[in-house]
Amino acid sequence: MFTFESIYTKKVGGLAEVPPRLASALIEIGVDAELYLPNHGYIDTCSNPDYAVRVGDDLYCIKRLEGVKPLHYLVGGGVLDDPFVYSPQSLVLKTLVFARVLREYFSERLKGFTDRLVFHGHDWHSIPTLLSLNSLLYDSGLSAPLILHFHLATKNRIELTDLCRHAGLCENTVIRGDHGAREFKYYYDAGGGILERIAGYITDKVLTVSRGFSKTIARYIGLHAAGKVDYVFNASPFNWGYVVEVVSSRGVKNPEDPLERARFRRALLTNLIGGIEVSFLDEESKRRVSDILNHYSVVYNRVFSDDGPLVFSIGRLSRQKGFDYILRALDKLTLINPRIKLILSIIPLGYQDDSLKEWIEAVLSYPENLRVLPGALSRENTVLLYYASNTVLIPSRSEPFGLVALESMASGTPVVAARTGGLIDIVVDIERDPLNGVGLFFDVGDVYGLAEATGRLIELVEPKGENVERARRLRMNCIKRAGEFNWRASAEKTKSIYREFIDLT
Repeated sequence: MFTFESIYTKKVGGLAEVPPRLASALIEIGVDAELYLPNHGYIDTCSNPDYAVRVGDDLYCIKRLEGVKPLHYLVGGGVLDDPFVYSPQSLVLKTLVFARVLREYFSERLKGFTDRLVFHGHDWHSIPTLLSLNSLLYDSGLSAPLILHFHLATKNRIELTDLCRHAGLCENTVIRGDHGAREFKYYYDAGGGILERIAGYITDKVLTVSRGFSKTIARYIGLHAAGKVDYVFNASPFNWGYVVEVVSSRGVKNPEDPLERARFRRALLTNLIGGIEVSFLDEESKRRVSDILNHYSVVYNRVFSDDGPLVFSIGRLSRQKGFDYILRALDKLTLINPRIKLILSIIPLGYQDDSLKEWIEAVLSYPENLRVLPGALSRENTVLLYYASNTVLIPSRSEPFGLVALESMASGTPVVAARTGGLIDIVVDIERDPLNGVGLFFDVGDVYGLAEATGRLIELVEPKGENVERARRLRMNCIKRAGEFNWRASAEKTKSIYREFIDLT
């Protein structure tokens, strides 16, 4: 498998969770799986490397990460050691050099090739690698299925001259595709230079992470490739058992009791939040965030002076995640419930200072209602915030799967979610199914609908008087629903897809 991030190296978003967990689950059901990803400056790959090659003036090295399962092979050197995982200045070059180095590596490794090999790439960053390996397989007279796994659609276009210069994918490079073996320029032009559409012609299977998103991708890459499209659901990185373990260590004696949840929420808001710290992928991000906080004299984890219903939201600070909708809804949310507390865990990507400044200014405007945690949280603190919340708010413009929804429900916390993508597959709407519902929807971009749904769900889950049993049932619905998505089921589906192309007996 090829990916750009992993929970075992550098994690920016949900992509870091899926490839390593899916690979681990595949191994458990008898399918060998290993990961290849850029080093992003994580270790010194050229100290006793497993493989080294010089491309131009730079030395690139591949080294296995010790003590990690599934096997991780980190590709480092040159631009691949840029610590910014998704830097706008280096991202495209990283994907191309990554492809070039792996082509050289597999040209050696494929000398002992058998017919039980699958190349499985995650997201657009792996497409140049799949293209390079397609070319290598053609040149070697070998065959192996190429699978592209969409977690997000980006419509990235790369110039043919750059593909040639940095990845070795030139006009006359021959690759196989739906129209037979052709020069690369043919498939490049057929896809309009957009990587994901080119991949629709030269891959054997296209996977997405939800039923709803598979329809989007089928339309996006073209009807000619619609028959290749299938989906494999993601799963939550933790379950109710893990949540119980974490909250019990913080003194919660009966985690299923809504009243005890409410007591823990008060403790978190008025005390424990002061001990929650964020971390950063690199020193530059840490410096930039620190400069902004110091400029506004804001302590991001300052405790609240009183209790109130808690709304939690978490994700990358990107337009796709829709955090700006929450910003626009703050007046409405605080009008609906003046005691509301909102905690946002947002991960700046290093070049979004203006967006982060807006949020820090909002903290100053709503000192009794809002806290922004500007960096990555530990897994334990993430669980504590999920557990303490009345609801988790997911305002995304688009959401191929919706891992945050699963994490929230695995913690027994219902969600308020935008009606989009994989969220439609995951969230059972209380309005449509009151007995099994786990959350409420609002239309994408409907700020008033977001505020109204949030206020309503707070009331449904707040354990007061006769509402205690209803709150308990709603939270148990969440735990049950989250358990329906698990990595073993995802691995079994993936294995069945592999079997379409190779014999795994």
